Amino acid sequence: MDMREKKEHKSAEFKAINPFGKLPTITDGDLKLFESGAILLYLAEKWGEFKTPHDRAIAQQWALFANSTLANSVFVEQFREKSMPDVFSTLDSILANQPFIAGSSFTVSDVAVASYLLYIPAFLPQLDLKPYPHVVAYMQRMAERPACAATVAARAQQRKAEDAAAAAATAAAAAATAAAAAKN
Repeated sequence: MDMREKKEHKSAEFKAINPFGKLPTITDGDLKLFESGAILLYLAEKWGEFKTPHDRAIAQQWALFANSTLANSVFVEQFREKSMPDVFSTLDSILANQPFIAGSSFTVSDVAVASYLLYIPAFLPQLDLKPYPHVVAYMQRMAERPACAATVAARAQQRKAEDAAAAAATAAAAAATAAAAAKN
């Protein structure tokens, strides 16, 4: 989907799926679903990750944590200084005793939490995560998972192509402006 140039996410066709015109959004048969947490929980349910109501509740807890508490403590600047140390200290304590967010095995809870954590190096490289070694080790483990590594690589390639296209357009506009100025 071309969000930068064509703004396909703002089209009437796409807004019939997600009235807010944002990603992520999926369709599955007649279901139209948006919001990452809802999508993750739906897919986990559909593909049988939840064996019990307990499993479902734990996944819901971590998806809601990721989309609210974690996202706000990291990506909302006015909350970061006050809430991030507490949130990350708690995560670090949890991850000191288990390899994954919800226990001993990888679950949809890890997808929810790691997706936010793995944005930090790209968008907030100035944040010092050294006081949270278990969080850093967890981020590394998640980044090394084959599906995650492939997704990150594909997104980096896409972003590189988008940046090159934007740079070419800027250079062309500058050249056109210079040519027009030279004529005057």
